[in-house]
Amino acid sequence: MKRFLLGTVFGAAFGFVFSCMKDSDGNRPGKPLKVEFDALKHESNRFATALQNAKQASRELSEQLPAAQRTISDISDDVEKYSRHIQPTVDRMKQKGEEVNQDLNSFTGSDTQNDEKD
Repeated sequence: MKRFLLGTVFGAAFGFVFSCMKDSDGNRPGKPLKVEFDALKHESNRFATALQNAKQASRELSEQLPAAQRTISDISDDVEKYSRHIQPTVDRMKQKGEEVNQDLNSFTGSDTQNDEKD
C-alpha cells in the first residue's frame, strides 16, 4: 500500500511539472488533449440529448399505439362492411355486363349472317 501511495504522489507531481512545461511555440503539452476532451464532452451531451429524445418518442409511440390499432381495426371493419353492402350491386353489374356482351355477340352474329345472305 505504501508503494501505491508513493507512486500516486510521484505520478501526480510528475504530471503537474509536465503540464507546466511549454514547447517552443508556447503551447502546453495538454492543450490538444483539452480540445479533444471538450469535443468528447460536447458529443456526450449531444448523445444524452438524443437518447432522451428517443426515450420520449418511444413513450409517445407506446401511448398512441393502442389508439392506432383500434383505428386500423375500425377501418378494416368499415371496409368489410362496405364490401358486403356493395356486393349485390357488383353482382348485378356483372350480370348486366354479361347480358350486354351476349346481346352484342348475338347482334354481331346476326349482322354477319345477314351480310352473307345478301
